[in-house]
Amino acid sequence: MLLGAASHAPLLALRGGSTFDPPPMAAVEAGAVSFTLYLGTVMSALSGCISAGTKQMDLLGCVVVSCVTAIGGGTLRDLMLGRPPFWLTFPVHLHLCVWSSIVIFLAWPWLVSSGFKDTHLAFLWSDAIGMAASTVIGAHIGLKETNLRVVGVLSGVVTATFGGIGRDVLCLEPPRALYAERSMYATPALLGAGCYVMLSVLRSSETLAIPQFVVASVPFFLALLVRAAAWTYRLALPRWARKTSSFGFFQNEQQPKFELKIAAPAGPVK
Repeated sequence: MLLGAASHAPLLALRGGSTFDPPPMAAVEAGAVSFTLYLGTVMSALSGCISAGTKQMDLLGCVVVSCVTAIGGGTLRDLMLGRPPFWLTFPVHLHLCVWSSIVIFLAWPWLVSSGFKDTHLAFLWSDAIGMAASTVIGAHIGLKETNLRVVGVLSGVVTATFGGIGRDVLCLEPPRALYAERSMYATPALLGAGCYVMLSVLRSSETLAIPQFVVASVPFFLALLVRAAAWTYRLALPRWARKTSSFGFFQNEQQPKFELKIAAPAGPVK
């Protein structure tokens, strides 16, 4: 669906929302909204292509990983809610995944050879922006489809994280959403989705006169900033850490021991 054809439908529909749903932000009139919606797809595809490229995948591999990253979470969300995958109805997002990944695949080596060095930071920011946008979109769709708050939060988390999980698995990396040493990933999505649902409930109950733009933008920036803080200050949830066991004469002394760790381990941000 092209923008011109969607003059009477909320742009959120382009990522899977019903065209009859009330717009979660400003509708077509807000150019910033349309930019944000497409930005989520493009930035997720960008992070997938960079991740696959650094693993020395070929063009096809980079395109596949980019598509999984950008539309994988939304596809799983729609299947859970009993809906057709959004990209079948609105293939513009599939086109964005494919063509943006091809452009990045061809342009990235030139950018690096021209002096751009921090590939990993570019990956982190593109991944974080895509995650934050997907969080808001997924939470909106889950809440509107079921009118259940917990489903809205779960839908936001699934949309934001499962594409990244698929990317990491295909790239033979520990999924960022599940491992503490890779900095918090699912937690920012959980906070953003919870914030969106809370603000949406307050707005619908007319308890507070909250503009719809605020309902969407505050959770977006919350998820984005928490994710950035996670890799900057090495924030992580508690985890089990293997303790070094000393040599002993009995078998039970040879068993691995674990302790609860609160802080992420030292080392480079992943």
